[in-house]
Amino acid sequence: WDGNESEILLAQKYSPDDAVAFIRYLIPFFLDSRYIRIEGSPVLFVYRPSSIPNARIYIDIWANECEAAGLPAPYVVAVLTRGATHPGEFGMDAGVERVLPDWTGGGAPEIKEALSTYWPINGSVLSYDDVANYYSSQTETKDFPYFRSIVPMWDNTARYGSEAYVVHGSSPERFQEWFESLVNYTKQSLPADQRFILVNAWNEWAEGSHLEPDNRYGYSYLNSVGRALSRIPYAEQLIPRRTIVGGERIHITFPKHFRKLLASDDELARRFYHGFARSTIFEHCQVTVDADIDFLPIPGIQRGASAEPALLLEFRRVVFFSPQTIEQMAQMAICNPESVVIANAYDGDCPFVPVTRNGSVESFDAYASPIVLYPAKMPAGGFKNFRMCTDARCFVAYPNSVLVKALPAVTTIIRFHKSGNLSLLRNSLSCIAAMRNCICVPLIAAQDLSPDQVCALTELLEDFAWHSGYPPQVHHYHSRNGHGDLRSKMLNDSLRKVETRYAAFLDYDDLVMSHAYDWLINRLHKTGKAVAFGRVYSAKYDGATGQYLERSRVYEYGYSYEEFLRVNHAPLHSFLLDVTKLDLSRVIYHEDQRFMEDYFLTLQLFTEDNCDWEGLRFNKYIGDYIHSIDRSHTLAFVNDADRDAILKNPEYVLCESKITNMRMHLCR
Repeated sequence: WDGNESEILLAQKYSPDDAVAFIRYLIPFFLDSRYIRIEGSPVLFVYRPSSIPNARIYIDIWANECEAAGLPAPYVVAVLTRGATHPGEFGMDAGVERVLPDWTGGGAPEIKEALSTYWPINGSVLSYDDVANYYSSQTETKDFPYFRSIVPMWDNTARYGSEAYVVHGSSPERFQEWFESLVNYTKQSLPADQRFILVNAWNEWAEGSHLEPDNRYGYSYLNSVGRALSRIPYAEQLIPRRTIVGGERIHITFPKHFRKLLASDDELARRFYHGFARSTIFEHCQVTVDADIDFLPIPGIQRGASAEPALLLEFRRVVFFSPQTIEQMAQMAICNPESVVIANAYDGDCPFVPVTRNGSVESFDAYASPIVLYPAKMPAGGFKNFRMCTDARCFVAYPNSVLVKALPAVTTIIRFHKSGNLSLLRNSLSCIAAMRNCICVPLIAAQDLSPDQVCALTELLEDFAWHSGYPPQVHHYHSRNGHGDLRSKMLNDSLRKVETRYAAFLDYDDLVMSHAYDWLINRLHKTGKAVAFGRVYSAKYDGATGQYLERSRVYEYGYSYEEFLRVNHAPLHSFLLDVTKLDLSRVIYHEDQRFMEDYFLTLQLFTEDNCDWEGLRFNKYIGDYIHSIDRSHTLAFVNDADRDAILKNPEYVLCESKITNMRMHLCR
């Protein structure tokens, strides 16, 4: 029968003769030493015990026949489905959970009405998360040996068409989480020789449920089983590392479209090659480049592949990256020898690439990546796994559409404290270096850095080829006891040191897009104002992995001076200043102001007349306000509890009063 009572494919007739014939057929398998046993008895599952008119007759006959063959009676497991709730009702030894989407008893809600369908759905669609949560929550113990079950996925559309049952949204990661809960339950409730978990199924293709490798997930579901049984977290292999030894051979290629981009902007090419030449990959690998490349300033580099390379690295876009980026990608490729590895790219307001917790990405994201590393020999059947090396970050740059001599200069003020993260500072400097249609001058206000940190900062700045005649500036500040907070002083003092016409701010852990200053300068030219605005996303970031997680538009409010006076709607890196049109001599600040010091400054800089308030109506996004999920921020609240704690802080209350007094002064 095919699962429905009225649709019989081959009638089943129950009788003592049937019981004998059935068990005699199985006994040769039972005698095999590989057959699974519990307490020495061969295990036998009965799928529909409630369909057998008198199950006890079958149990007794099976025991007698096995004993006659020199075997103990079988260990019979009842599948608890179709009215069967306890194996004792049928004289059986144990029960097994039956997991199917239509049998949660309403524990998982129907979701088909919420889906965008391309074909009628008359059956049922449940969320895999809901189904997994329902069964994972079944933690009560039984008074009989109870084996748990799980489905990796379920979609029997191939069998039932529009009447199908579907479990929607399965993933290897979610499957592993469910499996881990069953492992824990099983270890707590069963002795060692009875710890079995049932997976439905190995190759049930007609019902869309299989552990067998497929073209979409490869071995992912099988690997999830292995990790769960070995207590290896799903995300453990997010950034696998293996030291490069033996001079791995890597060939680096520059496609024609890439060369055309560089040829269109000599200054961009100079800065790209500067960063490329500093790559550590040349210290650890045998690197060759395309035979017709004759402009790379790297001593001893080989042109043309002298031997068959193991890996190919392809630049598809112009990018700025750290010296370790290519090496990090190569280390991951060595650990995953048949995988395509991509860098973690930041490209303006292009969406963040979704990455699973073990580092996999979709194949089309790999094709769009600006840097791709892949095996020189394609595996049989093509590449199956695509991975992102999340800590191998790069920043996409575009050729200028303005002549170098006509490029406006912008000083970007970045404050950096001794407790800051140099990797995050590198990110902010990289996005400044990638800025289009302007010359960027980083002005770093550094507080209480140790001699080693000063050296590290100097080396970091040397990784970039800044525009000729516009070197980066570093100004050092020292608090009285080395544990002070000079953020307000550094903010205001740095603004007074700006020598270019335009000035911008950027916290060292935030990002601006490569078109940001071009947009803002054009608005200033068009309006003749002193201040132009853009919008910034609120972006979640995992500092431990370097992964950009998601964006939201939480700062898209406020369109006028009156609204700005009530609530600050201008994050520090969302605006650009024309300092020639501002009177900085009248600006005051409080050295002890640790909260909202930027708002206190902009309240004095922005007026109703000197700002391009109209530009806010474009809601043009120019950057990301980064919220690291694994560290605290001064006022970047991740949850309500953090917010409430800050708002009750006496120091914050004092700073709030300073803001209030400034508002009152401005409104006189």
